[in-house]
Amino acid sequence: MAFEWLSLVKELPSLIKDLGGLITSSRSTKKLLLSELSNNLKQFENVRKVKLTYDELIEILSNERIFQARKDGFVFSLVKIGKVQKKHIKDRRNERYLGKDCEWLFINISDKIDELKKLKTQKSLATIKELNIALQFSNLLYKMKLLTEFIK
Repeated sequence: MAFEWLSLVKELPSLIKDLGGLITSSRSTKKLLLSELSNNLKQFENVRKVKLTYDELIEILSNERIFQARKDGFVFSLVKIGKVQKKHIKDRRNERYLGKDCEWLFINISDKIDELKKLKTQKSLATIKELNIALQFSNLLYKMKLLTEFIK
């Protein structure tokens, strides 16, 4: 599968560890959101080791906690107040998210996971050439990475 771009994200183990440290001091919903983000990052890290397909990866990515937090009216600024600033951006491709807040990032990540899950129910993701699925997964990972960098 075309996960060559994943090798560019060498910071995944460190980001997962950072989120683990934040989880211990968090409240319930915040704790669940950070745990889900951390688990999703771990799945991308596992892709390198286990050689998953895009269909398999989207099945194990989760957005249930984000969806539930939205449904419950959770205030995402409790996770992190403020907006993404230049100092939070480690990858040039994330510069377009300058000025976005924690809520926007969580919701955008959730919506992308949801969109890819729905696409997979219609057709194998690997067979959809018109939508550049590799780029969509890459962008999703980089948004999760940015959110982690913003939170810490």
